[in-house]
Formats: sequence, structure tokens, C-alpha cells
Amino acid sequence: MILHGSSISPFVRKIMLALAYKGLPYELQPLNPYLEKELALKRHPLGKVPVLEHDGVSVIDSTVIAHYLDDLCPVPPLYPGSAQARAKIRWLEEYADTRLTSLIGGVLFYQKIMRGKMLNKEVDEDAIEQCLTHHLPQALRYLEEQLPESGYVTPQLSMAEISLWSVCRSGWMAGLRLSQYPRLQVYLAAIEQEPWVANLMGEEDHELRSFYCEPMIYHNHLS
Repeated sequence: MILHGSSISPFVRKIMLALAYKGLPYELQPLNPYLEKELALKRHPLGKVPVLEHDGVSVIDSTVIAHYLDDLCPVPPLYPGSAQARAKIRWLEEYADTRLTSLIGGVLFYQKIMRGKMLNKEVDEDAIEQCLTHHLPQALRYLEEQLPESGYVTPQLSMAEISLWSVCRSGWMAGLRLSQYPRLQVYLAAIEQEPWVANLMGEEDHELRSFYCEPMIYHNHLS
């Protein structure tokens, strides 16, 4: 298997973790769609990542890839449990991929790390302020209400954990800290105890630490 992309994308990180969870070997071919637009368009009609190549087939979209991996290698499942449990997993995956990624990835990570540190461009401080004061608190409060007091969303780890952690990891890199959301903080810390998650964190820290942002102090925004 060949995975095209970079773990700075929460969608690529999500698939790297899914592959690690299943114990499936793969080769990561670095591809940054911001810097390599023409190559990205050759791999994906929308110029996005990740793209998974396997047995002569290109599979695109992180959720499609996750289901492909479950079809290919059902154990351990990424969508375990009853129909109701799988529905909740799929919704939280969708929430992570859309609402949370639009705020954490599309505003905080993009402005503070991609523009401010990697591309050395001007940062839109107003967009960051609007995100932190108006949009992100509401999104995180909803997520806090959906999580259990302890453990995972279902008895077995799933794509809910992988997807939510992947995007929150991008926020952490951009300086986002979640002390105002104790349930979410405990939930994410539990996921980080998984050895294959800790391994990826170590790899990212080694490669990307110089781009990390200082923790943001914004308690009044989230109260």
C-alpha cells in the first residue's frame, strides 16, 4: 500500500492511525497539496489528500479509505458494535471531518502554522479571534456533551476516537489547549496511551516541533 499525503493533514493522520491500528504495512509518499498543487491534482480530482494506492486502485477520501480498510481487513474493526453504535461512530467521524476541521484545521492550524510558520505569510488575527471567541467554543461544548465520562464512545476503540484525536492534534500543534473541557481532555489523553498513537506523536514531534505554537491563554473566550 502507498499512502499519499502528510500527517500535518488531519485526514492523512486519520488514515495513518487506521493503518497502524490494523497493523497494515504501507509506504508514505509525502504530498502537500498547498505546495504541490499540480501533483495533488494528478492524484485526486479535487487536489486533496489522502490518496491510498492498493493493488492498482486509487482510493480517495479518508472516510472511503477507512471503510475500504475495514472491507479489506475486518479485524480489528474501525466501525465496531451494533447498528446504533456504528451510527454514532460515523456521526462523530463526520463531525470531526467537517465542523471541527473547518475551525481547528481551516482557521487555527492554517493561519498559525501553515501561513505563519511554514509559508511565512501574514496571519489573519481577526479570523483566529472569531474562531476562538464565537465558533469553536460552541463546537467543543457540543462535543463535550457527546462523550462518555470515561472510556471510548463505544466499548472498543473506533474511527470516532481516531478522527476526533486527529483533528484535535492539529489544534494542539497550533497552541489550542482544552482545560475548559475536562471530559474531552480525559478522552484525548486516553487515546494517546495507545502505543501506535504515541508512536505517531513521537514521529510528528521529531519532524514538526519547530512549527508548533505556544499554548494560547484564552480562558475568558471559553467560559
